[in-house]
Amino acid sequence: MRRFHPYLSAIALTVCSPAFANNEDGSYTLQNAPVQSEIAMLCAFENKCLDAEACNNTTFSLELKGRAGGLNDVDVVVQAELISEIGDTILPGARSGEAMSLSGGTFDARHLLTIANDGYARYTMHYSDGPIAISYLGAFS
Repeated sequence: MRRFHPYLSAIALTVCSPAFANNEDGSYTLQNAPVQSEIAMLCAFENKCLDAEACNNTTFSLELKGRAGGLNDVDVVVQAELISEIGDTILPGARSGEAMSLSGGTFDARHLLTIANDGYARYTMHYSDGPIAISYLGAFS
């Protein structure tokens, strides 16, 4: 079973941004990259882990909506909105093949979403208040 769409791959945002321009200076942006695709993904998480405590079952889910773009359809830059019941945030990142890594948020709440080639995912939120980290384990469909 395929866990997520084949057009979601990326290169590191900091590496690709200068190379992706096709503006007057010959550079590309995410909006004018030769290869572009929309991102629409759902992830259902099965486990929630709070710092050093044991993991527990959960029904937490999130949605990713955004855009990917690059010079080919394998390695692309990604900018997606993570939408969930705990709040929404913009996550820039990269995809290579089927694997993707996105991160963002505020100083008080940093978000990291990592998706493996097989669609399994880990979503971690790091809060400065505490500090505390919460991880969710699941899969994209």
